[in-house]
Amino acid sequence: MAQVLVVADDLTGANATGARFARSGMRVATVAPEHVHPAAREYDVVVANLDSRHLPADQAADLVTDVIEAAWPVGLVVKRTDTTLRGNIGAELEAAWRSVRERTGPATRVRALFAPAFPTSGRVTVDGVQLLDGVPLERTEAAVDPLRPMVTSVVADIVARQSDLAVRHVPIRRVTQGLLSEDLAAGDEPVVLCDALTEQHLADIAEAAAEVHRRDGTVWVAVDPGPAGALLADALRLRGRAEAAGPLLTVVGSATELTRRQLDTVARTGPVRFVDVDAARFAAGEPGHRAALADALARHLETAVFPEVVVVRTATSAQDVVQLPDAARRELPGLLAGLVAGVVHDVQRAPGAAPPSGLYTSGGDVTSAVLDALGARAFEVGGEVVPLAVHGRLIGGPLDGTPVVTKGGLVGDDTTLLDCLGKLRRAVHARTRTLSAEISEHIPATSSRARP
Repeated sequence: MAQVLVVADDLTGANATGARFARSGMRVATVAPEHVHPAAREYDVVVANLDSRHLPADQAADLVTDVIEAAWPVGLVVKRTDTTLRGNIGAELEAAWRSVRERTGPATRVRALFAPAFPTSGRVTVDGVQLLDGVPLERTEAAVDPLRPMVTSVVADIVARQSDLAVRHVPIRRVTQGLLSEDLAAGDEPVVLCDALTEQHLADIAEAAAEVHRRDGTVWVAVDPGPAGALLADALRLRGRAEAAGPLLTVVGSATELTRRQLDTVARTGPVRFVDVDAARFAAGEPGHRAALADALARHLETAVFPEVVVVRTATSAQDVVQLPDAARRELPGLLAGLVAGVVHDVQRAPGAAPPSGLYTSGGDVTSAVLDALGARAFEVGGEVVPLAVHGRLIGGPLDGTPVVTKGGLVGDDTTLLDCLGKLRRAVHARTRTLSAEISEHIPATSSRARP
């Protein structure tokens, strides 16, 4: 069954929110309400497009209730809202909250986590007020919307137009302090409205909400325009299904500032384990450092599972690498590749350990060295994730058939590595389904006549 149900009020927003989940490697489908039930059996995330933004409030609420019933049970319901809070905000929020509460039982605490900020699109929430590029909604073009003009930017007032549910406000000064989970757990209001100025604020809110869930069993209904719901799903460890698959292995030789930012982005959005290589100590052949790296990498590969990411990275700066002797710089990719390949071979022989399910490499020298060390005969090219970031699969060696993405160290923007890992995760899902089908074809059908 589906891990997440997203209930959206228009198709553009539905697809945009679905893309957030697809980036993490989950299988996502946007469907009309009548197709929610069958889609929930096939996909990790079902996005129900209700086209309800301009419907009467009671009709919109009924549609929300119907699709939650059709998809239930799911790990998380996300009520997707418009970024400028147009539409049936209060009616749909309350319908989602009531529907989940009815299905979880009276003993379970259900609360709506309302985080309407979308910082990368210029939407932030401060003092409970929604701002578009720093301007209150009623002073922007949203005020002259021909169907739903905005007359206020006070979020609690927007909810109150169509709902009597009490709203607890968590201001930005509390979001940025260390006891956020205590603020989210406090009070008995059904709706918790959180300020946020940055994506990191939303990530902190999501982690705190997940902590509250683990601590006291609170079931959250995420209400937001996209980012917070996806972050909450990740914090709750709701991820794609790929049984018995090992982690994604990432080998990064580049020490550029762009690479550092890309890795920071990945670390903020999912489970990542780092193995940090000191280029000078490693190239000098310091035995203790090499042994420690091998032990750490083996431990992570043996204990991590899909969709976790294990990253072998050069922890030193680009300037430090440049200052290495010429011979050491030339040998570094091969040494790094030898370490990785040796550990991968050992992990494959370890009882119960699954080999890496996907491979990402950064930089031409590192990529060539890693493929050589793994004994791959070919890189079967599948296409581009973005220009100069290529996906495909390995042919030959211990990781034969494994999905792979390669990229230059200076390619893309801060989120490009995230996109590459999302492509890998989707490829792992596809490969897992193919292998399962092939296995099923070779299992003989059971016949009652064959039994004694």
